[in-house]
Amino acid sequence: MFRLASQTNPEMHDRLPAPPTGNAPAPASAPAQRRAAPVRRLLVAYGSLLLIGGLGLGAVASVVGAASAPLGQVGGQAVTEAGRGANLYLTSCAACHGVQGAGTANGPDIRNAGAALTDFMLRTGRMPLADPGAPAVRGTPAFSDADRQALVAYVASFGQGPAIPNVVTSGADLRAGLELFTSNCAACHGPAGGGGAVGGGFVAPALTQADATTVGEAVITGPGPMPRFSFSPDQIDSLAAYVAYLRNAPHPGGATSPEVGPVTEGFIAGLTLLALLLVARWVAVRRETGGEPLSAEVADDSTASDPEGGRG
Repeated sequence: MFRLASQTNPEMHDRLPAPPTGNAPAPASAPAQRRAAPVRRLLVAYGSLLLIGGLGLGAVASVVGAASAPLGQVGGQAVTEAGRGANLYLTSCAACHGVQGAGTANGPDIRNAGAALTDFMLRTGRMPLADPGAPAVRGTPAFSDADRQALVAYVASFGQGPAIPNVVTSGADLRAGLELFTSNCAACHGPAGGGGAVGGGFVAPALTQADATTVGEAVITGPGPMPRFSFSPDQIDSLAAYVAYLRNAPHPGGATSPEVGPVTEGFIAGLTLLALLLVARWVAVRRETGGEPLSAEVADDSTASDPEGGRG
């Protein structure tokens, strides 16, 4: 029978691997180990990429979650998307009011404007201005309701300022509103809310488009030359209800006073007095002349001064 080489050559016998003992697996050969090494390195690299990607996605999710966190209540509604308010402010407001609302040569400091004044300016279309030197008058709002709320919340975060009042006109006291309007508002806005000039180049606007929230915001913030009023919530409700009543109030005496200033009644009274003086003067002249035409009176005067009747 043939013999194995290991049996005839002791040196080759020493080179052979030892036989496996028990259940231990036989070690892989060197070529197999060399083939497995690149696979292990590939698996380690792939796992590292997955770990890094997972960490990156977690960071992005945390940033998005922070940007979507509610910023508080504006007009009773939660405002989210802080990034939207910041972007709107940077593109539409920062050029005049500064990046942080501290103001510039073209716009005032609005860090403590608060939500009420900011909402009033945006809700009534007074801001943003196309020209920094243009007057802030009522116009078409430049932002949607959602954009306005996000922008209001962002500006309100600059500092401390009054919040948007919750004005309820249902069931308000119209008599109290009339008294408040007559004693505090009619001098500038007119007895029927028609508006008028208040001096210094300022004009008190007509109140025909003022809704309840706008009235409340104006009362507590005093936009432009208007003073701030320390009215209670019930008083603000009553005043806003009366302003709403003026829009459809009956006028049995005729048209309302024109928009000529804070003393429209005095202006009309002055014109009426002048007309009465002219009528009185005309009546006095008629009585002095006995009702004769003025031409006859002149002829009599000329005859009396020339007895000869003009003969030479």
